[in-house]
Amino acid sequence: MPDYYIRTPEQDESRGPFDISKLLTLAEAGQINPNTLYYDENREEWVPLALNEELHAQVFPEREKLALKVDESKQTKSKAKAQSPSEKAIDVEAMLAAAEGNTAEKRKQIRRKKSFERAANLSCSGLGLMMLLSALVMVLPLVPEIQGALNNGNFAAIFNYVSILVAIFDFIIGLLLFLSVTEVFPLARGRAMLTLGFGVYVGWALNDPLLMQLAAAAGVGAFLATISQRMSTMLLAFVLGIGGNGYLAYLALNGRFDGFFDSIVLNLVTN
Repeated sequence: MPDYYIRTPEQDESRGPFDISKLLTLAEAGQINPNTLYYDENREEWVPLALNEELHAQVFPEREKLALKVDESKQTKSKAKAQSPSEKAIDVEAMLAAAEGNTAEKRKQIRRKKSFERAANLSCSGLGLMMLLSALVMVLPLVPEIQGALNNGNFAAIFNYVSILVAIFDFIIGLLLFLSVTEVFPLARGRAMLTLGFGVYVGWALNDPLLMQLAAAAGVGAFLATISQRMSTMLLAFVLGIGGNGYLAYLALNGRFDGFFDSIVLNLVTN
């Protein structure tokens, strides 16, 4: 069944699309008449409803049919007569709102959709910042080793440190997220779980409860940022993820991890 756009001859603004049942509702409410214009896609122009015999008959049925319909619903008619003019106006507005889809449920769905869109727009940049902060946490404790490798002309040796490899991974993922490459979300989610597990292990190995709590916050925050569909949940993810990784980077800058990351070495590159 086709849908129709309508407008009055005096106005340029149209309403719709409406199906036949909604047009009939508007006609019964006195909101449209045979002179109301509808857009004829075949003619590609606005035409009065009265000129389309079939459509006119459906929207404005004969009075006898309407009378029969009223006789069959006497109870409804008596209730309608008992209504005050203000109540009738409210009913007309409610019918128009329902015809145009402007209902409470529809508005709720729109708000939910907007919340999801805002969360999605922020997720890439927020998660990207978390990954860059995580890369700093991995690199800062090894600054002396990096400087020594540069002075000795053996820069490739720094790739023997596991934390350097993890930092490179974090940096690449963070850069891709800032470019809105959402395909890396599964990798970021896996990295978040690694932060949670490995970070808590580091805090336990160093006998530092604060590190365990910060690592847990950073991991949970990054994980939530990859799955959140509401703005409120996304804000919580930012507080946990950015706050946790940011504080860990601050502690790394102040030597909290000295003697730990430089002990985890592979033999990928030899002198």
